[in-house]
Amino acid sequence: MPTDDDGNFYDEEFYEYVPPPPEEQHKRLGALRLLTAAGIPCALWGEDALCFVYRVATHLFDQQILVPDDLLDSAANVLQNECWVPSAHNPGDLATMEMWEPGRGGTVPWPKAIRLAHKDLPPEDMVESTYIMEPMPSHVLLLPQSYYAIDLRNYGRRLRSMIPPLPASNAGILVPEFHTFLEGLIHFLIHPPVLHQRGMRKHAIFIGYLISWRVQYEPRKWPAPGELLPEEEKILGELETEDARWYVNRKFTTRQPFWTPAFEEYKQSKLDAATESYASRDVGMNTMNRLNRTVPHVSHRSYHSSPSSPSAAVTRARYPRSTKVPIMETIALTMLRALRRPPR
Repeated sequence: MPTDDDGNFYDEEFYEYVPPPPEEQHKRLGALRLLTAAGIPCALWGEDALCFVYRVATHLFDQQILVPDDLLDSAANVLQNECWVPSAHNPGDLATMEMWEPGRGGTVPWPKAIRLAHKDLPPEDMVESTYIMEPMPSHVLLLPQSYYAIDLRNYGRRLRSMIPPLPASNAGILVPEFHTFLEGLIHFLIHPPVLHQRGMRKHAIFIGYLISWRVQYEPRKWPAPGELLPEEEKILGELETEDARWYVNRKFTTRQPFWTPAFEEYKQSKLDAATESYASRDVGMNTMNRLNRTVPHVSHRSYHSSPSSPSAAVTRARYPRSTKVPIMETIALTMLRALRRPPR
């Protein structure tokens, strides 16, 4: 099925795809049920989330699972106590090669990820097999949530359950809402844990899949640069992070792929703006401190003195009506007069 550089589909069949039935999805989610039963928050990610939740016509490779960073090792231990064993980080199938790049010595886009293989895989398939265990995944990939700027313990409306249509035993398994999925993928692109071009390209393709599924572009009829379709405007309105709004807006307005140089330029512009903001704040604080130092001390007693008391006379002498005073002194004088006003 042909795509453009960002993975956007041109084929109408893409939008007619029907994901596997709930029974098959349930079988594939066994590792996540083990984690939720052990009290470890987790979310389905990657191709599985694209396929099961957003009806994207994609092959299923390693099952990507997000877990809290501090529970990554605990999650691996839970799975290894059941039916999973450690696996090499260099699968040989061509589809996964885009992510793992065995030709580059097994470098990966997620340095802290933990990859496990199903224990029933034959030894010769422990690295290369992808589909031999269907519908079960042959491998699971545990990913730190921080790679995608997600908090699985405090997620509000950013994540949701898969119930329904799946059985209640899957209630603890989370999946990302559309804007959360998009924001997480974009965060990884702009702030990658390591510079890994193939991994970044794969994430850009995921973004293209999500947006194409949502907008359902007409085959080979892309809007002109700067022209936004109604559904594209809705997507922009749903995004909650500055990075995602910048990325999607640029994607829609240019209709061209863009990569690391554009990300670095964007991050530098944010840094420059923050530096300027801090400088302005420092100037404001210095001005306020200078004004505070010019305000004379007014004793607590003078606030409660009667208009004819000696302290009130002293106060009137220190604050004559015709004197021009700094703004902080004016505020203090106004408060003093209000306190001295006799009750009606």
